[in-house]
Amino acid sequence: MTRGIRIPLILFCCLLLAAYTDSKLIIHMKKVEIVNNPKYANATANIRHYGPSLRSYVADFRLETLQTFFIGMVTTIYYVPNMAGRYDKAFYNRTINFCTYLRQPLTDRILKLVYEKLNQRGNLPKRCPILAGTYSFNTSFDSFNLPGFLPESSFRFDLNFHRGPPSNELIFHGYWYGELRRVSS
Repeated sequence: MTRGIRIPLILFCCLLLAAYTDSKLIIHMKKVEIVNNPKYANATANIRHYGPSLRSYVADFRLETLQTFFIGMVTTIYYVPNMAGRYDKAFYNRTINFCTYLRQPLTDRILKLVYEKLNQRGNLPKRCPILAGTYSFNTSFDSFNLPGFLPESSFRFDLNFHRGPPSNELIFHGYWYGELRRVSS
């Protein structure tokens, strides 16, 4: 690369870095859909918007478990839409034993990041067995610290719970739709 091209490229990179360090990536939730298995649980969720800002919303989630679970499996899946706007291929897809996670949170760093933040604004299970009862959270997700290199995009985040082996029956599925948006700090 010639010296004449290198200097403008370095300046461009510096300007780009300055723009990213002066901004923050936020999660803006748009809607949520829940599919329940009424034999095991009743989960509800909604997104309440209360102003014009991307940060002016609250996500309410409530789960009433109808029985005690000794083994539960959780699947977290992150999609970005393809050019046709469909969520066909997952960017991230992981299934873990939820009770193992509760005993050893470092087994899944992404779930740990999300779960700890949600538990600050709610009462989610802290150990197994997961007793029959009501669990909930209420948050806006704006306190999540996301890596700055992530691009702005729409997304769908699936949070699916199943009974553990051998049945692997659905407890509930949650489909969370939103956007990653860059805002000035």
